[in-house]
Amino acid sequence: MADQTIGSARVGDSDIELTRMAKFLVWASMVSVLFVNQIAYNIGQFPAALDLPCYALITAYLLASGYAKVSMPILQLFVAVIAMAAFRIPLLPTTTQASWSSLVLLAAGYASFAVRLSPRSGLSAIQQYILDAYVTTACIIAAVGTIQIVAVNATRLKELQNIYFVLPEAIRGAGTYVFAREAGGGLAKANGYFLRESAELSSVTALAFLAEYFDKRRPFRLFVLAMGLAASISGSGVIALAAGFLLPKSVGRIPIALATACGAMLLLYALYSLDNPVLNLWFGRLTEFGTPGSSAYARFVAPWEMVQRTFNDGIAATWFGNGPGSFFRMLAEFRSRYEISDPTWAKLIYEYGLAGFIFVTLIVIIRLYSSSLRVELCNFMLFSWLVFPSVLKPTTFLIMWLVTLAPARRNAPPPRHSPMVQRSV
Repeated sequence: MADQTIGSARVGDSDIELTRMAKFLVWASMVSVLFVNQIAYNIGQFPAALDLPCYALITAYLLASGYAKVSMPILQLFVAVIAMAAFRIPLLPTTTQASWSSLVLLAAGYASFAVRLSPRSGLSAIQQYILDAYVTTACIIAAVGTIQIVAVNATRLKELQNIYFVLPEAIRGAGTYVFAREAGGGLAKANGYFLRESAELSSVTALAFLAEYFDKRRPFRLFVLAMGLAASISGSGVIALAAGFLLPKSVGRIPIALATACGAMLLLYALYSLDNPVLNLWFGRLTEFGTPGSSAYARFVAPWEMVQRTFNDGIAATWFGNGPGSFFRMLAEFRSRYEISDPTWAKLIYEYGLAGFIFVTLIVIIRLYSSSLRVELCNFMLFSWLVFPSVLKPTTFLIMWLVTLAPARRNAPPPRHSPMVQRSV
């Protein structure tokens, strides 16, 4: 039997397989996101890591192969956002600290969302390969996190808390992060050693758990991922995991989703009533939502105060924002007594206004739900992207872009001939 190799894929009668180069780029992207994203050459305050070059290489490889398609709705929304922000910056007051570099990073992150594989039969193999690569790398980082939580709490060595502390300063990624956090009783949380924070380990393992659960359900991998999620002692992944399971898969399933959510709330209340010391590590954090200065308050409550400032600054600021990169630059003027995080919804509304928030969110929604990815995983990623600080993180948009490369199957045409075709036996 003869197969065909087309730029980035080998076409048979039913499935398409990635070439060696494409497989290398997929694995390089996973490794750049999960293992070496703190190794970077710092250009000012911007850490130039390997994730963005991998992102650009895969996009260029797909376009050069001739088997990539550009989504016009996404491209039009993207151009509208960039143009709106570019025209807005010169019109801002001189006191507003907008940043062209922040706009460039947004453009670099979401320009490729308009690029994906052209619809054709047999793309399920590519979808499967990319998800398997992600689950495998997430399992490794989960195992590292499980070992780390034991080692760190036993030795209290700073060098075991995060790779950041052992990297030479010349290649240490810039940025302000809480590299080591503690739960109740002084228990140090795991962050997977290579990731910056425990919340990242929580989100990475939760997404991989969901992907594995709805695909092959290999018990050992599910166990390893669950252990990594537990070692993070972070609610980020648990909340997103609940969203993946409970958010409706279609409009007609909204009543069922509401009933399921109510059942889940009752179950959580029953577990909370047990007053189990282990479970209280997570349930005890619910009080943080009303405690200024706590992690939950900084992530979910304090950002609303920043957004309210935008609504009070007039119609122009409300609809078109205060300029790219202005969120954190204005915190000094705000003089908050506690930490304020930058979740996607707050950062986009503050910097790009309601119009920018709507357009960028539509780009992500179209990209996710027009792909062949399961709806549960789409719900997980949309929720995580909106609620957590994800809008300018290559860790988030690169993985989101990769796992949605294959479009939804809607009477896909058969593979076409290309001058890049090579015969192999």
